[in-house]
Amino acid sequence: MEENTLTNNDTNNLKFKYNSEKQQVILNSCISLFRNISGYKFNVVADKMDKESILNLVLEAKSQISLLNNFNFYYLRDIPRLQRQLLIDQKVILSKSTQKISGKAVILNSKLVDKNKLTAITVNEDEHIKIECKMPGNNIAGCYKEVLKFEKKLEKKLSFSFNQTLGYLTSNPSLIGTGLKASIVAHMPSMVISTKIVDFIKNLNQVGFGVNSFLGEGNEIIGNLFQISNLMTLGKNEESIIEELIAISKNVMEEEEKAKTELKKSLNLSIEDSVYRSYGMIKYAKILSFEESLELLSILRFGLDLGIIDEIVKFDFFELMNMISDSNIEINYIKNKKASLDEIDFIRACIIREKIFKEYN
Repeated sequence: MEENTLTNNDTNNLKFKYNSEKQQVILNSCISLFRNISGYKFNVVADKMDKESILNLVLEAKSQISLLNNFNFYYLRDIPRLQRQLLIDQKVILSKSTQKISGKAVILNSKLVDKNKLTAITVNEDEHIKIECKMPGNNIAGCYKEVLKFEKKLEKKLSFSFNQTLGYLTSNPSLIGTGLKASIVAHMPSMVISTKIVDFIKNLNQVGFGVNSFLGEGNEIIGNLFQISNLMTLGKNEESIIEELIAISKNVMEEEEKAKTELKKSLNLSIEDSVYRSYGMIKYAKILSFEESLELLSILRFGLDLGIIDEIVKFDFFELMNMISDSNIEINYIKNKKASLDEIDFIRACIIREKIFKEYN
């Protein structure tokens, strides 16, 4: 079997190119296609032997697809702890996957991020195969084109479970049909502060799209970051789901801009106080947790966009968010030793100051 090791040098390249003037509402786009291989039980009931057989089938298929020549096959059990955590932070693999890593693998481009897109194929997570592409900003169509390209190649080598009436079969009822999950990450502080977000979420639910916290557990929203994705795939084709999300992303940008314009006209001391409190915390705090940093940076970015504050440089919220994750700090700033939480939180505070304060720039 093919052997590869994911190293610090590899994960140093897990970065996108950003533009601080753009991509500040729709921060990230992601398309996932879920497939199962005919003749094998779903992973929820499959045994170790079945999962190993699926790994071998996918590895063999990969070796026959030239499109995957620059991709490496990694067994999760062979990926070091920090690299696994970074893949979790980047939402390439699920957190629960590391609780039981045998029989699981991920296929990644040797460059990790190639031409500003991250394409990954995970094996034996919830379904046998997940083909996924992430791109910064509003790039739903680009992500869909990318996953479709890989799915077509794999389908020629593997027999996917398909029913003429239902479509692609999955263990998750919400994925039966197209097996497609389309999502965007939206930063909507103006909608939250103006309280318009409540009705906006209700309207999205009515058209078959759900809204979740991008980072928090359950319904806890952190940093005014929302993940918007389709709830069902049965009865729809892939193109209609993509078109609907493109229309929604346009609506998100319009509504956030409208709420921002209205807030500009009615600025009050409470809003200004919130911005300057965030400024003070970031400037003087010795340690900052990841969640607290996102809350403060979200309000600072909001303050920049409304012209409340100009003592900091314009920064890309999503780029900085990825830079200050625990795993990224440990890999790139703390080397060859196990860091304490306080050390990580201290370095995070320093990174943020260096990136956003004019005196450092």
